[in-house]
Amino acid sequence: MIRNSRKSFAVLLSLVAGWNIAASAQIGRSPKPGGAANGASTLFQVSTLDALLQGLYNGSTTVGQLKQRGDFGLGTYEGLDGEMIAVNGHFYHMRANGLLSESADDEVAPFAAVTKFQPETQVTVNNVSMADLSTLIDTLLPSKNYFYAIRIHGAFSLIMTRAIPIQFLPYPPLSQLTPIQSVFSYSNVTGTAVDIRSPAFVAGINQVAHHYHFVSDDLKGGGHALSFTTGQVVVSIQTLRRYELVLPGDELFQKATLPFVQ
Repeated sequence: MIRNSRKSFAVLLSLVAGWNIAASAQIGRSPKPGGAANGASTLFQVSTLDALLQGLYNGSTTVGQLKQRGDFGLGTYEGLDGEMIAVNGHFYHMRANGLLSESADDEVAPFAAVTKFQPETQVTVNNVSMADLSTLIDTLLPSKNYFYAIRIHGAFSLIMTRAIPIQFLPYPPLSQLTPIQSVFSYSNVTGTAVDIRSPAFVAGINQVAHHYHFVSDDLKGGGHALSFTTGQVVVSIQTLRRYELVLPGDELFQKATLPFVQ
């Protein structure tokens, strides 16, 4: 772990006064270049956000293949069948019927972003909304020009998530599916929010800024996080300075008009 002085960290925390926050580790400087050699600082991504928005839901990469590239991240499944949440090497599948299960290695993803999670920074935060937590995290980052993998684990007093029912060819664009999404509400639950934060210059490739998915510790709930309010949570942050994008090889992707304009 790379450490700054306690004095510098105290000054940084003074900038985010108004949140109940305690430091459980020092804010790190930029990661050492050698940290990426073993893949620990690489974000591996399958397909693009524009492709997903256009309705390119054919799976191109198996969960087993994703496990070789990372143990933490998020995504979806073929046919836009619910939400993927990867934590501690376990890939969970939250479906629109409200059931969560661990993914089989042969399940396929049309979109995913994963990394080997090795955080450099850790803070404890109390009682913040999703919007306020995003703002706070941005204050702690060394730069908004990197990718980040962020794990938020602990108590959530309220969290709203969603999952979309499986779709079949011909696939509709994602914007047409919002009215039929299933929305779930969980109160006083302990779990993990998985956040992949992407820089503005990858707009259309990945979601700019924060993208949260959630899985409860009891494995009874999860999905794409729409909003939440935390209790006490530990926020762990990893800087990702390498990025690998693998594009689908199927005919739908080859003939798509990208970038996608809604």
